[in-house]
Amino acid sequence: MDNNLQMIGRAVDYIEEHLTEENLSLDRITGEIGYSKYHLHRMFTFVVGIPIHRYILRRRLTEAARMLVFTAKPLTDIALCSGYDTQRSFSRSFKSMFRCTPSFYRKRNDFLPLQMKYDVRNRRELRGDKMLDVKMAEEDKLYLVGYDGRTEKGFKVIGKCWKLLHKNKDKIGNRTDQRFLIGVNDYSQFKLEHTSPVFHYIAAAQVSLPERIPKNMKSFELPSGRYAVFTLRGKNEDSLEPVVDYIYRQWFPYSTCRLNEHSRYDFAKYGEETDEKGESEIQFWVPVL
Repeated sequence: MDNNLQMIGRAVDYIEEHLTEENLSLDRITGEIGYSKYHLHRMFTFVVGIPIHRYILRRRLTEAARMLVFTAKPLTDIALCSGYDTQRSFSRSFKSMFRCTPSFYRKRNDFLPLQMKYDVRNRRELRGDKMLDVKMAEEDKLYLVGYDGRTEKGFKVIGKCWKLLHKNKDKIGNRTDQRFLIGVNDYSQFKLEHTSPVFHYIAAAQVSLPERIPKNMKSFELPSGRYAVFTLRGKNEDSLEPVVDYIYRQWFPYSTCRLNEHSRYDFAKYGEETDEKGESEIQFWVPVL
């Protein structure tokens, strides 16, 4: 007898095999794998992070986005393959997920997958309820003021930088966005020492110009460029390692984006406003060509 995780894996595989079929439903899936609707719904939501119907919707629209970029299929055909009776209803649903119309997405010609097939064997993969949006953005040069350090002696230096920044952030003048603080991973002098990564880390606030820098702080600049921006919700103190692993190991191989080798850094914007769960908006920015 399969355990619960294996049951979820069978459900995910069945969804993938029948993704374009109009009558794909919870009833049909549970009938196929021999699991009660109540328990499958609860276990699937707990493991994958979203209910089955939401997962199917996100998978279908992600595959629709793939067809828009890599095929010349008419929008009406893509709508039918995605489980929609009309192009209008498909376009409305697509826009709510990708923040643009299917026609504009095809014209832009960037495949930015939002919900790839969930792999139950890789539980470190980002859960479906975390990734809210993926977009491309052009950004002017960023000026930052804050604290920095290198990780030769471990990642404790990162926590030290953030502790100092939160203590003294009100001293920073000319802040351009009070909603976020920024953490930069600078890999320009990256190296491995005893399998531990050593890189330059910056915890800072964005400013209009690096003027009147408070005592013991430094100013930093990030060049203008194009970015892939991933938006999620989480607690600022939680590690972003699963997010970073998902983006570089899972997402990039399936997207059309290419990393910018001349900009060897990435950064996270951490929201200052938290909800009742203690979570805030977090954006992860990766330089691309």
